[in-house]
Amino acid sequence: MLLKPIARLLFLLLALALLSACGIYTPLQIEPTRKGPAIQPRFADSFYSYDRDQTLSFVMRSKGADAATGQPVEQVATIRVFWRPKGGVTTLNPSALNATIRYVVMTPDAQGIYEGAGFVLLNSKTGEAKMRARIMDSDMRLTQKTSNFNDTLGRARMKGYFTAAYNDEKTAQMLLQAQQEFFGRTLTSNSPETAPTPGATSPAEKLP
Repeated sequence: MLLKPIARLLFLLLALALLSACGIYTPLQIEPTRKGPAIQPRFADSFYSYDRDQTLSFVMRSKGADAATGQPVEQVATIRVFWRPKGGVTTLNPSALNATIRYVVMTPDAQGIYEGAGFVLLNSKTGEAKMRARIMDSDMRLTQKTSNFNDTLGRARMKGYFTAAYNDEKTAQMLLQAQQEFFGRTLTSNSPETAPTPGATSPAEKLP
């Protein structure tokens, strides 16, 4: 008679474990370190390539519209992973760094670049048709912008799962296109500015 309650208990524990495992999967998102809503970019194009040193380059791009203004918005994320974390061989601590991250936001009249570093786990073999990866943690901030760019993120974290198709040619094309478009648009709108380092004193503030 005791077998039925035990079996039910085991079934409930298994169900909870499966639900927990499903809940771990979080799509790629960008979270401000200060209080504010997270952004979940829906990248329609996502590709990767790798070089002879096994450095992986990811590029993801999406086109949409701002919910508040209806203005077209393009987002491009590029991630370079320099080494593959392996249990028992390298650290798996999310506070470690193995990747650089760049996140570009472009509208018809404003552009901004966020840059930083983070820790990325690779869940597929290098060279596979589809690479599954996860940004465990990262830290980035605005480094370049046009004068009319509205920084709604501030310092932020990019984290979560993403996938990318293996294609050397498309990866290179998208990286070059994103770079050309950003600097091309800044010339037709406002000159790009280097965002001030947090805590830095501007020359004007030093005047008596």
